[in-house]
Amino acid sequence: MDRKYIENEHVVDRYLSGDLTVREARDFEKFCLDNPAFLQGLPIPVRLKTRLSRRPTDASETGMFDAIPSSTTRAAMAAVDDDDFDPDEAREEMRRSSSGGGASRVVVIALILAVVAAGAAAVIFGLQANALSAQLSGAKRELTATQMAAPGSVQRYKLQMVKTKPEQPTFALGWLTPPQLLDISVDATDGKITQFQITIDKTDGVRVMQIKRIMRDSNKEVRFTLNSSAFGPGDFLVKVEGYNWRGQTEVVGWMMLGLK
Repeated sequence: MDRKYIENEHVVDRYLSGDLTVREARDFEKFCLDNPAFLQGLPIPVRLKTRLSRRPTDASETGMFDAIPSSTTRAAMAAVDDDDFDPDEAREEMRRSSSGGGASRVVVIALILAVVAAGAAAVIFGLQANALSAQLSGAKRELTATQMAAPGSVQRYKLQMVKTKPEQPTFALGWLTPPQLLDISVDATDGKITQFQITIDKTDGVRVMQIKRIMRDSNKEVRFTLNSSAFGPGDFLVKVEGYNWRGQTEVVGWMMLGLK
């Protein structure tokens, strides 16, 4: 007899109910005697554990107690010194300790998992709330920054184009407070093109505005006016294109305005 056999054949329960044969009872008692740690872990009364841990007497039929196949356990109970010991009560105690304890463990594990899940949900909710708060604050700042306002002054700037798309601002103004009306003149003396298209994009690719068919003036300058509060802080790429005789546009030059 071994642990697996005891578990699969419900030997402990059958031992307490007196349903083991004499041979099975003897083998079980011997296993308990040879394995005290296993005996102590059994869900049976302490007094019976004490009795099973003692060496059997030579006169006992099972090796420990006088017994017949249908009354092995009752004989064992009778051999316990306490006369008011109730075998049925012992079986009920074993049933409560085995089933109730397992149920209690399941409840405790379920409660622990629920607490862990609730804690994780609270952490995730807190992180999401913080991220949302940061996004709302950023959006509020951006909305305030890009809100159109009446310019406090007018300032004229004469700018030069570059041939290739710049990576850094070619003209840095910084953030203007109060806003300015930017009267911009772009030198367009090179070439014979007289009509131009101005496209302004933020460096992240967002289109800000596009002005079509601007004529250069008598000074061969392309002139346009911008309200600095319409852009918000950042760098803005200005693409200058000219219209050829077919009405198609081709790139003439580039600028980058720094407003931050």
